[in-house]
Amino acid sequence: MLRNHSIIKDACTSYSLNKNVITSCRYIHNVKEISNRLQDDDSTLHFNSDRNAFIKNVLMKKETKVNIDPKKIVIDFSSPNVAKPFHVGHLRSTIIGNFIANIHKHFQNKVTKINYLGDWGTQFGILQYGLESNKIDVNALEKNPINVLYNIYVESTKLSATDENVQIAARKHFADIEQGKASLDNWKKIREFTVQELENTYKRLGITFDDYHWESDYNGKAIQHVIKLLETKNIMLTDETGKKYTKVKDRKISLLRSDNSTLYMARDIAALLDKYERYKYDKMLFVVDNAQTDHFMALFDIVKRIDEECVKGCEHIKFGRIKGMSTRRGNVIFLSDILDEAKHKMYHKQKQSKNTRTSAMNEETCDILGTTAVLINDLKQKRLKDYEFDWDRALQSEGDSGIKLQYLHCRLWNLEKNCGVKVPSDCHPEYLKEDIVNVVVSELAVFDDALKRAYEENEACILVNYLFRLSRHVNRMFKELKVKNVDLDLASQRILVFNSARLVLKCGLEILGIKPLHEM
Repeated sequence: MLRNHSIIKDACTSYSLNKNVITSCRYIHNVKEISNRLQDDDSTLHFNSDRNAFIKNVLMKKETKVNIDPKKIVIDFSSPNVAKPFHVGHLRSTIIGNFIANIHKHFQNKVTKINYLGDWGTQFGILQYGLESNKIDVNALEKNPINVLYNIYVESTKLSATDENVQIAARKHFADIEQGKASLDNWKKIREFTVQELENTYKRLGITFDDYHWESDYNGKAIQHVIKLLETKNIMLTDETGKKYTKVKDRKISLLRSDNSTLYMARDIAALLDKYERYKYDKMLFVVDNAQTDHFMALFDIVKRIDEECVKGCEHIKFGRIKGMSTRRGNVIFLSDILDEAKHKMYHKQKQSKNTRTSAMNEETCDILGTTAVLINDLKQKRLKDYEFDWDRALQSEGDSGIKLQYLHCRLWNLEKNCGVKVPSDCHPEYLKEDIVNVVVSELAVFDDALKRAYEENEACILVNYLFRLSRHVNRMFKELKVKNVDLDLASQRILVFNSARLVLKCGLEILGIKPLHEM
C-alpha cells in the first residue's frame, strides 16, 4: 500500500516534471490543485527535489505509518426492519456506513460496526393482527417467509388506515407483549427469518457487522431505569391524556403512550446510553438519511441532559435519497431486485462484449460487476444530495464508472501476470523518462491526501473521483508504454509503475467496499 508521499513543501526550487528546466514553485496545497494542474496541458508541476528522487520516493515508499492514538469508533448503519425484505431505501445507509467503517480501519482506528434492527413497536402489533386475522401459522412458513410476512403487513397497514379497530387491536397487542402478557414465540421466529434474509443480501454486498442490536432490547421492562432517570431529572412530563413527553426547543417529543408502552424516542434514548456504557466510544456515528435530522437533534439534546459525556462524540452522518430506481417489472422496493437486475444486465453486457474472457462468464463475476456498478454509481455522488438513478449511466463501460475501474484492475493484474517480468525490488527512475510516467506518479503521490480528505469529510466521492482521475492517466499509460518486447530492465521499471497504480486502485476499491476482480 503506497502511503506517506507528502514531499511537497513551501516555496522551493525544484525540477519541473514536464520540462527539463529548473523553476521555482509555491506550495501546492491539496489534491484538487495538483489534479487541476495535471489536467491543464499548459501547466507545469514543480517539486522540491529532483525528478528521479521524487519518482523513487513515490514508487518505493510502501511502509504503513502507525497510528499512535487510535480512536474507538462505533458506526450504526443499515438498520432495516424485521419482517420486511431489505428495502432499497436502506441501500445508501448500508454502503456509506461500510465505506466510513473501512476508511476508519485504514487509518487504524478501532471500529465497531453495529446493525440496529427495528423489531419492536406498533408495527409488530399490526403484523400480529394480520397473522391472526388470516389464520397464518408463522412456524409453517417455509417458502419466501419474508415476502409472505411483508404482504400481510402491507395489507394490515392499509386496513388500519380506514379501520380504527385494527389500530386499537395492534396497539393492545404491542402493549401486551411489552408488558409480558403475550407470547413472544411469533416474534422470535420472525426475527430468525429476517436475519437469514438479511445475511444473504449483506453477503452479496461483502458487508459484515460486529454486533446486531435489536430495538426490542430496549422494551418497556428493560428500560425502567432510564424512564425513572428521565422522571427524577424532570426531563419527562405528563400531559392531560396521560402521555409522557419532553420538550426540545419548544417541540413536544413523545416518549410513552398513556398505557406506558414505549415510543421510538424512548427506546433510542436507552439505546444510546447503553452503547456508551458498552463501548466507551470516542465517536458514535449514526449513518441515517436527511429526513431524520430533527430526530437526532432531539435525541442528542435529551441524552445530553442525562449524561453529557455520552453525546460528545455523537454525530449524525446525513445523506440524500435515491430517486427513480426501478427494474424491468416496474418500481422497485427491494434491494435484492436491484442487485439481481444489475447482475442480469451485466451478464448480457459481458456476453455481447468481444473482450470478455470465457472463464469470466459466470454468476459470481456478473454479480460482483453488477454490485460494483450500483455501489460506485452511488458513492460518486455527493453524500448530502438526492440523485436520480439511471441504469445506462451506472452500467456504462466507458467513461467514469465502476465497470471501468474493475476493467482497469483486471487489465493491470493480467499485465503483471503475463508480461514475463517480475515487479522489481528497486526503482531506477532513469529508465522512466516519459511524460506519462510523470503524470501517473504525481497522481499516485496524492493518494494519501485524497484518503485523508475522504476520511475527514466522510465523503466517498472524493476517493471515487480520485480513482476515476487515476484510471484515465493509467489508461493513457497503457497506450504509451510497452512492457513486452522491450529491454528487460526497462520493462521491469515500467511494470513497477503499473504495479504501483494497481495497488492504489485495489486499496481504493476495497475501502469503498468493492472486491477487485482479476478477470472479466
